Amino acid sequence: FVLHHQVNMDKKRKIGAYSANLVGDGESLILDAGTTTTEVALRLATRKNLTIITNALNIAVILGTVPGFAVHMPGGQFKAPILSLSGDKSVEYFRNIFAGKLFLATAGVAVDAGLTHVYLVSDSTKINRTSFTRLGALELVHSFITDDGISDADAKEFERRGVEVLIAG
Repeated sequence: FVLHHQVNMDKKRKIGAYSANLVGDGESLILDAGTTTTEVALRLATRKNLTIITNALNIAVILGTVPGFAVHMPGGQFKAPILSLSGDKSVEYFRNIFAGKLFLATAGVAVDAGLTHVYLVSDSTKINRTSFTRLGALELVHSFITDDGISDADAKEFERRGVEVLIAG
């Protein structure tokens, strides 16, 4: 199947590899739906005993077949372009989920209940763009993983707001 945005894939692959290296054996993590988070998922198969919570059907298929992995999904409305489940049922499911790490995708990056670290993953072409919905304040994010296309000024602004900027090489 084809995901919604198959652009900037070289950047997304680098971000995926970098992000996956931040995950150790035995961790619990939430993977949001999206092409960049799919690149993270593709690189997690070598880990042991992960618990994955995802609203992405393709990520569930990718990781659900890995021995020793537990994959959990919410209910909700199916969104074809990004292969995700969303809506009130999905929101309610995630309300009481506690995980060590969250890898959150976004369609734009403009200037934590139970989570210990929130990683926002996005290629640099989405910086200073807004999307249709607001996910939350930038202060909810601990680390922003992107590619080397981020400007020095943007990187400094993220860091000024307390968000660690990590460049996937």
